[in-house]
Amino acid sequence: MIKNYLLIAFRNARRNKAYTIINLLGLAIGIASSLMILLFVVDEMSFDRHNKHFKEIYRIYVKGKIQGNEIEAALCNAPMGATLKADFPEVVDFTRLFTFDGDPKVRFEEKVFIEENFYYVDSTFFNVFTAPVVYGNPEKMLSRPNTVVLTEEIARKYFGNEDPVGKLLQVGQEETNYEVTGVVKAFPESSHFHYNMLGSMTSIYLANSNQWLGNNSYTYIRLRKDVDPQQLESKFPELIELHMGTELEESLGLSMEEFLAGGNAFGYFLQPLKEIHLQSDLQFEINPGGSRSSVIIFSVIALFLILIASINFMNLSTASGAKRATEVGIRKVAGAEKNRLIQQFLAESFLITILALILAVVLVELFIPGFNNIAGKGLRLDSLGTLRLIVGLLLIGLFVGFASGSYPAFFLSSFKPTDVLKSGAMRGARGATLRRVLVTFQFVVTIVLFICTILVNRQMNYLRAKDLGFTKENLVVIDRVYVLEDQIDAFRQELLKNPSIRQVTISSAVPGGLIGDNAYLPEGAASNETHAINNLWADWYFQDAYDLEMVEGRWFQEENPTDSFALILSESAVRALNFDDPLNKRLYTQFGEERRDPSPIIGVVKDFHFQSLHQEIRPLIIKFKTEENFQMSVKISGNNTGLTLEYIEMIWNSFMEQQPIHMTFLEEELAALYD
Repeated sequence: MIKNYLLIAFRNARRNKAYTIINLLGLAIGIASSLMILLFVVDEMSFDRHNKHFKEIYRIYVKGKIQGNEIEAALCNAPMGATLKADFPEVVDFTRLFTFDGDPKVRFEEKVFIEENFYYVDSTFFNVFTAPVVYGNPEKMLSRPNTVVLTEEIARKYFGNEDPVGKLLQVGQEETNYEVTGVVKAFPESSHFHYNMLGSMTSIYLANSNQWLGNNSYTYIRLRKDVDPQQLESKFPELIELHMGTELEESLGLSMEEFLAGGNAFGYFLQPLKEIHLQSDLQFEINPGGSRSSVIIFSVIALFLILIASINFMNLSTASGAKRATEVGIRKVAGAEKNRLIQQFLAESFLITILALILAVVLVELFIPGFNNIAGKGLRLDSLGTLRLIVGLLLIGLFVGFASGSYPAFFLSSFKPTDVLKSGAMRGARGATLRRVLVTFQFVVTIVLFICTILVNRQMNYLRAKDLGFTKENLVVIDRVYVLEDQIDAFRQELLKNPSIRQVTISSAVPGGLIGDNAYLPEGAASNETHAINNLWADWYFQDAYDLEMVEGRWFQEENPTDSFALILSESAVRALNFDDPLNKRLYTQFGEERRDPSPIIGVVKDFHFQSLHQEIRPLIIKFKTEENFQMSVKISGNNTGLTLEYIEMIWNSFMEQQPIHMTFLEEELAALYD
């Protein structure tokens, strides 16, 4: 029976080649487009799920309000994780991540590289996260100081295909010897952080730090399966008061009660690992996250594309119904049952759908590389897994085949043979009504799809084209310029000899990068009126390079030596501090035994977006510093860009022969925040 259905379906397809090709291409393009979008959606929703215990892993984050300034960051203090594991049986294990201060220089014999994604982690890292081990013992790999674990790719870069365990790498400016104790597979792309090298936490001061007031590392805990994370969270306030109260009194002269009574708030909370990528908007994220709203919009778009393709199929099928009405009438007169006719037409629909699915898979394979370039992904059909892919394609085929063929099947099989054979008047009446309904529905769906596309496009254009309050074009950022030490100024002067280089400035960070905060206390204010405000160190030329607008006062001036202790506030900082006349105010920047005279405020700069546009503009204080700054911004003319970059690299190599230069365009770094 099925064989006969298929034979008739093939014959009908051959007789109506144009109709078959149009239906086939329409369905294939619609399914292929939906498949690529669904691959993107599935990838976005599967972040961090490669970890065996992803449901039990949580990140600790800090949230508070200090003197009206809200803090909500992905960071935690150093001792929190170990304390939780020691005092609470609900916690199975913990690990911390601490970023290397700048991408470190790594040497092996004559090979020298600047390595990104170098983290110091606790030896318990592999008890929390899942990473298949290639070489080494996961229980011991990071248990000793000055040991390091590499990914397979990094291991091959230095050691080829040989087992590197036991070999030494020289890490950092001091070229400290680190023993390679293991090789593991890298995290997949669908992870909220990635590593190339993992150094043992016991190599640095943070390993045994008991400072509860500083938040400078990422802390993850793994809970027992039966634990309610909210119940564990409810125990945190008592823990914080127990351990943090003494430090608070020593640094600010306040008890925890007095601190909280002053309208302040401070606490630690748990964030599920599986929610970090799409539902986190915290400060100091390791990498920019995704957008949950975009995932929802893309899911709707994928569904609508399938609907539009199916409606096109239905319209063409009902439109061609008149041509097949006589065939139906003759077959009914010959004794064909209605159910058999329905099965026949559904078989034809499923045949077209199966062929369209095959063609759609081919189209996806052809166009997925271009889609990946646009989406910044590494999607592949087989990334879903063979079983999931087959099941997914079958479900799509069943849905599209039945949805597209159901009404034509019931519509055509319902013709009365006497009406059909006597006259064609009844042939298309109901079909025409349905087609009008379908065309109207298709029009509505198309409008909704168009609106969704516009929303996504406008969102991306807004993020990329919005005025940030500074000039981002033609700025080349050089990392790790602190390695120049006392040669920084000489290097700067050499760069400025090139007429295509307009300005050179150094700073602790650049917009879009990690900008930390510090406590500030207005002169004359009570000790409990401190403010946590983001701070940036910059030199005399930063304002000119970034075209920042001064609202009051002035920028740092080389001829004014007292400016080395001065401060420049953003408009938001002025509002946060509630200053009416900021140029006549001073701020304490250090407390306790290190407290010194308050610093004068010499200027107010117009607010600019120094963080992602996903976050509102926060208060910012700019301090003066010309030494030990991390990044250099080189403003170029935009003409002969390639030659200018070659010149910068040549000058760098003349100063730092054994230190590879690492430079990027600021515009590209900012765009990456929204990819």
